[in-house]
Parts: sequence; structure tokens; C-alpha cells
Amino acid sequence: MDRSVVGLVPLEPSGPSQLSAMLPKPAKETLKKAGVKKVLGLYYHDRDPKTFAYSPKIAESTCGKCHAQEVNDYNSSAKGLLKHQRAFQSFTEGLPGPQNCGAWFGDNFERLAEQTAVPYSARQNAAIDRQCNKCHAGCNDCHFKPYKGEGRHLFGRPETPSCYGGGRATICHAGPMDRRRGAGYMRGEYAFPKDLPPGVHVQNGVGCLDCHNVTNHRFGHLASDEARNSCNECHQEIVEAVQSSEHSNVDCASCHIQAVGGYQFTFWGPGNVAGVETPYAKHKEYYGSRDLPTLIKNPAGRWIPVKPFPMAVLNQKDDVEPSGLRFRAIPRRTIQGKTQLGEPEAFEVARELTDVNDAFIINGTRSDLPGNNKALLWIQMDKMSHALGAARSCESCHASKSQVSHSEFVYASKKDVAEPFRGSYTLVADAEGMRFLDIKTTEIKPKNKRRVEDFAPFKFFPEAWNVKGIDFSIPFDEAKYKGNHEELQAFLRKLEQMPEGKDIVRIRAIAVHNLAKAKEMLATLD
Repeated sequence: MDRSVVGLVPLEPSGPSQLSAMLPKPAKETLKKAGVKKVLGLYYHDRDPKTFAYSPKIAESTCGKCHAQEVNDYNSSAKGLLKHQRAFQSFTEGLPGPQNCGAWFGDNFERLAEQTAVPYSARQNAAIDRQCNKCHAGCNDCHFKPYKGEGRHLFGRPETPSCYGGGRATICHAGPMDRRRGAGYMRGEYAFPKDLPPGVHVQNGVGCLDCHNVTNHRFGHLASDEARNSCNECHQEIVEAVQSSEHSNVDCASCHIQAVGGYQFTFWGPGNVAGVETPYAKHKEYYGSRDLPTLIKNPAGRWIPVKPFPMAVLNQKDDVEPSGLRFRAIPRRTIQGKTQLGEPEAFEVARELTDVNDAFIINGTRSDLPGNNKALLWIQMDKMSHALGAARSCESCHASKSQVSHSEFVYASKKDVAEPFRGSYTLVADAEGMRFLDIKTTEIKPKNKRRVEDFAPFKFFPEAWNVKGIDFSIPFDEAKYKGNHEELQAFLRKLEQMPEGKDIVRIRAIAVHNLAKAKEMLATLD
């Protein structure tokens, strides 16, 4: 609806919440008169009013009058065209595979309708498409900065709040970073749950663009060298120490991310999307925390942290065979553009294995639910990159070759349940495979004719996501580790006996990353 429906209030921040500071807050009487229960989001005028998609045509006729090159760059970029997300054309493709955000509904109605085992209409598809489009950015989402308090028409370089929705809801990177992956950069009230510890970088005023350099509106992300190498800008001595150590193939985030939050399950099944009943509602509100990520090797041979969690899409027609561990490469394909919005007639997209760190395992299909068969099951394994802080202990990797973590969650979707229910499970990843064990919940009380299998299929086959035959153990020589650890502790005790100074602080920091180098540094002080 247009903002005039609830009163043309000034677009400037108000209220205590950073997350919703920009949302209009009209009187209850005004909302009631307009037939509105609550204002949930604010979307700027560079979007198509029918689909909520970013409109290159509108941007060219507004921002582009003065910034033609910048608008052209953005309109052809991966972000401007949503190239990678739009490459997900169905749930059943082996690559890029089924994923948490689903197929790209807007471009693929006919394909999805053919693969869906229950009636699926264009109206249902359009409702989901609008929801997906809301998360993706246009010019104003990044550059409009009324939250700065310096005028209602202030524009400029994107700052961290704009990357997290700019106070207009949990959109933009607040979604995939804090809600889905659970290792978001800002955390705080954006985190699920809110009590997760914030990262050290955001606490020290480091902004998103300090690490993610933008060139012609192209951003460093996922497995990009430029994003990872930004660590070297501030931590050169540490980075060099790690590169010459036994942990040279271990990503910084593998040690420096501990508790993660966000989704602990997600299921695409019957539900209500924007007032429309559809077989493809995303039941994602299993918000909770996990005490440690799981470490896996990426295609480049680096150990990276991921958060494996069970997923499914219901009511599929086709059987899908189980897969091994896969990374989300995108086979080269041509995407039809929306010329009515100002997009090109078509564009190509591809992504190599080494361009991405997100992984998945397809478990196959099941047909033994009370309803909603066939169910395609997979394990989502998104890479954790943010909320860096104090390192996990050496023992968390080297006390055992098995990786064990524990998840707790609360499901509180008012569309699905009469009251929130709680739950937990334990994840074991070892030489035999991956297992989700001891899945427990309190009583589930569905409402609105919703059935438990619509949003909680794990209650009917909790073992279905267990995988055999993939080695997830952490390889190390136990005797060598014990000797190295004792040597490190002895060296740290020696440093404690020395007068504290800048050099000793540096050497102590180097020692836990590369003991041999720390010893060399200490020798130069003698």
C-alpha cells in the first residue's frame, strides 16, 4: 500500500528499535480506518509496485539522471540482477541444488507447477515472488540515509545499517546473515536469539565496506579472495604467521566463530504467504542457537565453518537420489530478463566450485508422511563468516576427531501454532557420517487447520537426515597434538614471567597461531 494510506509521516527514524526505526508509526485509529493491523516493512519507490522487484527502469529515470554510469553498473551486476538466486530454477536440480531460500519463484512458475504434486496457481506463485523480492536491494536501500539525522534527503556511501535494512525491517543482509546463517555481522536485536555475543569488529566500528570492497557495484562475498584477504589489512602479522603454520589451510572463521544462531530447521510446506494459501510457505521460524559450527573442507582445500541443519520441501512429484557432499556451483545457464522492468532480454550466470563456500547434502525423497508426499530432504550447510571474536579452544577440535554440537530452538510462528514450542537436538559429524540425534520438542499445538507434518516433518522420521559414508572427522595426530599443546603452554607461562610490554603482547598473539615464529621473535629480544 502507499504510505499516504497511513498518513504521510516524515521519513526519519523514530522509536527505540534500530531494526524498525524507519517504519511509519501511525495512531491505532488511523491503522484501523485503513484496515491495517501493523506496518511490517517500508519499500522505496525504485521498485515495481506490483512485484516489489527492483526496477532498473525506475532507477534510470531517477538516480540515473545524474548517476548514469553507476546505475548502469548496478543494473548489470550480480546484485542488481539477482543473478545467483535466479539460477535456482527448481528444488530438484542436482546443482546448484535445493536451498534455504527455495527456487526463484518469479521466473519459474511453469516449471514449479509441473513438479508440484498438488494444485499450484500463478496467484500462489506471485505471492511468494513478492515476498522474495522484498529482501533484494535497489539504489535507495543502500544509499538513502535518513537515519543519520541530517535531513530527510541525505544520500551517500552505504553504511552498515543500510546493509541490514536501514531500519525498515529484517531485510537485506539481516535475513541471510542473522536469520539463516546465524553468524551475522551486527547481531544485537537483529540476531535470533538476541543474546548472541556481538562480533569484535562491529564493536570496534569496522564497517561492512571496510572488508567488502566494491568495484563498479560488484561486491566481494562467499569465497572471494578479496573479502578473505581483507584480514591482512589489519592483522598482517597474524595472517603471515598462520600462513606459515600447520593451520595454513584453516579459515580464520573456523577458529574465531563460536556460538551461532538463526534457523535450526526449515521446511517448505503448506501455509499462508501474504494472505494466500500455498503449498510453498517457508516454515523457517525455528530460531535458536548452536554452541559450535561444524568444520568441513571446501573445494580449495580450506577448512571452513558451516551450520548443517535439516530441510525439506513437501509435495514433490519426482524422486531424487541421495547425493554426497556438494558445493553450490551453478552450471552456466541463461536467465530470461524482465524487460518490462528495464532488465536485458537475457543474461548468463555461472559459478565455479571454488567461487562458493556454501554446501549441501541431498538425503533423497520420502513418501511416508501422513500427507504432503513426496518430501525432498536435504541438509543445508551454509558457511559462517561473521561475528568473529575470541577463538574456540584447541580442545574443541583436538580432544576428539568427532565433531559434536548442540542446538536449542523455539518455534513461535503465529500462523502455524497456538503457542510456541521448544526443542533441541545434538549433531554428530565424524568418520562415519553426520547424524541429528535426540531430537526433542515440547507439545506442538497446530492452529488454522495446519497439520504438524506441514511445518515439522521431523516428528515423523527424525532419523531421515542422517548420512553415512562421508568422513566429517577432524584429522590430527593425537600424540603430536599433545606434545605441541604442552610446548605452547610452557612457552606462554614463560611469557607470563616477563615484564609486560608491546613486544610481549605481540609475541603472545603470534604464539597461539605459530609457536615456532613466536620463539624466533622472542629470541630477537634477548
